[in-house]
Order: sequence, then C-alpha cells, then structure tokens
Amino acid sequence: MTEAVIIGLHPRPGKFSELTALVQQMVKEVRRHAGCLQADILLAPDRDEISVFQRWQNPEAFSEYLIWRSKQDHLDRVYELSAAEPDLSSFTLCEPG
Repeated sequence: MTEAVIIGLHPRPGKFSELTALVQQMVKEVRRHAGCLQADILLAPDRDEISVFQRWQNPEAFSEYLIWRSKQDHLDRVYELSAAEPDLSSFTLCEPG
C-alpha cells in the first residue's frame, strides 16, 4: 500500500531561507531514492513553516529511505536550523473505491 509522509519544520528566527534551500537540496535527493513516488515542498513564510509531502510505493521503501537519510550530514544541519524537532507523520493512503 502507498505510504504518504508529511514532515513539518519550524526554522529558527532568521533561518527560513537557509532551511528552505537545504530542504530543496534534500528533496532532490529524495526524488531519486528507490520507491519515492513524489516529494514536494510546501512553504508558508508568513508562519515560518516548511513542510515536505512525500509519497512512497510502500512503508518498506520509506523505512529504507529513513535508514539512508539518518546517515547523511544534511540531517544534522536541519536540526541546527530548526527551532523544534521536525514533526513527522506517515499515513497509509486510502485509494478511492
């Protein structure tokens, strides 16, 4: 079953643009990862919010991605630029019909 993931980020004051640029780079990598069907960035600069929406072929593909991502340097930089822990929610997509 297809897995949908929403990651919410809250940049430190004055770090919105820097975190956005980093997330854009990371999303390019996500899109090339096996099992990724979609990865998009959602920006709300007036609320200092950045979200990433991802769709994966299945929960296993997302799990494999998380293991890979945890070993990358970018994740440490995300934490440095964020005011709080990223919010991560995953859902099994309910297909119509």
